[in-house]
Amino acid sequence: MTFLKLPTESLLTSKKINSEHVLYFTCGSGVTACIALLVATQYGYERICLYDGSWVEWGAIDHLPIE
Repeated sequence: MTFLKLPTESLLTSKKINSEHVLYFTCGSGVTACIALLVATQYGYERICLYDGSWVEWGAIDHLPIE
C-alpha cells in the first residue's frame, strides 16, 4: 500500500527523530495519540509506545507527578 508523504515526515527528520529512538505517544484522552502512533508506523517506526490512559487517567491519580 502506498501512502502520501505528509509534512509529518519532514517534521520528524528535522527534529532528528529516527527509527533508533523509542517514541512515546500520549494526549488528553488517547485518541490523538493513536493517530500519531499510526502515522509513525506508516513511516517505518517500530519502537513505539502508547499510553492509552493519557492525561485523563494520569491526572486522576493523586500520587503521580504533574508538572
